[in-house]
Amino acid sequence: MRPKNRIRILAEASLVALIGAAAGGTALQAQDLPKVETTFANGATLRFYGQINKGFLTYDDGQAAENYNLIDNDNSNTRFGLTYTQDFAGTWTYLGTLEIAYAPYSTSNSNILQPSPPASAYEFTNANIRKIDNKFSNPDVGVFYIGQGDMASNNTAEVDLSGTTVIAYSSVADSAGAQLLRQSDGTLSDIQIKNAFTNYDGLSRKVRIRYDSPSWSGFGLRTSYGRDLLSSNEEVRDQDLYDIAAVYEGAFNDFKVVAQTAYSWKGSDITIFDGSGSVLHVPTGLNFTLAAGSQDNAGVTGSYGYAKLGWQGDLVSWGKTAVSLDYYGGSDIAAEGSDSESWAVALVQNIPRWNTELWMTWRAYDYSETDTEFDSASAVFVGARFKF
Repeated sequence: MRPKNRIRILAEASLVALIGAAAGGTALQAQDLPKVETTFANGATLRFYGQINKGFLTYDDGQAAENYNLIDNDNSNTRFGLTYTQDFAGTWTYLGTLEIAYAPYSTSNSNILQPSPPASAYEFTNANIRKIDNKFSNPDVGVFYIGQGDMASNNTAEVDLSGTTVIAYSSVADSAGAQLLRQSDGTLSDIQIKNAFTNYDGLSRKVRIRYDSPSWSGFGLRTSYGRDLLSSNEEVRDQDLYDIAAVYEGAFNDFKVVAQTAYSWKGSDITIFDGSGSVLHVPTGLNFTLAAGSQDNAGVTGSYGYAKLGWQGDLVSWGKTAVSLDYYGGSDIAAEGSDSESWAVALVQNIPRWNTELWMTWRAYDYSETDTEFDSASAVFVGARFKF
């Protein structure tokens, strides 16, 4: 990385840290930020919520480095939502959710060839819709979902108790997803980071029906059927999607344990198997996370493994501090015979009274194919997420 880029990174990191320190000092004297909600006479609650998550990114492809200021963090993008909650029939609860993402300038769509988003990125389309969902829950019967929302397998590869998921988790591509890998001879390839690094996290969000069973001693099952009706591709819209997931959450003495796994069918040609688990030792804050997955696409199988070691605790009076170190290794993801590796360190400082997390990460990406060499790439990303 060129010296002037290192200086700029340090300056930006210092600026964010100073702003965070000032915010933290003020926050300790302030009251907690209230929820934006209202409750009606019938007991129903209407709530407006959201988050803004932006930062300063420097991406170095091994031969050229570029800076992206106040870019949206695709690890957890900027979004806004409205929920309506009401109890009915004694033991049932209804939750309606409308959630929209809005991140026209994002790590998911900006790179050296497109440093600024096109005008079309600022338009609202089906791609902005995250959820239009209806949830009916009963502690003895389970939970039913109808609408656009999480399939049963969504997030099953992303269980993580480290406290650093706002900037580092098994989907290692998100910090620089649209960036391009450069071949060792200087040629800029058309392979984006998100093409070469994936966590095969089930079937994402779709228009579906879904059922979650009640929990038995911490264990539960989920299943769903849906279609990607918001896609602009007719063939994709007509594809049947099925999945089933098993989940566990429990505690053993001083340890908190969470694990999930799922099997998914995407049409007749693609199957996905994924899972993840995380353990937190509550007294010390030490934690360990594992994730793995594979996808069989008409006989071509890609796979990966992910491991993270972390710690969280009270270093400052503002709130909990979390740090982590992770490693990702994948094969046959972007192409048969390809290898994908990534390492990262991450730091997150919570300021609960401002509903804010200050975060920073350094992540390295290594990619190779059987007949082509690529330069190592790296990303430095510093920013903050504010929730309301």
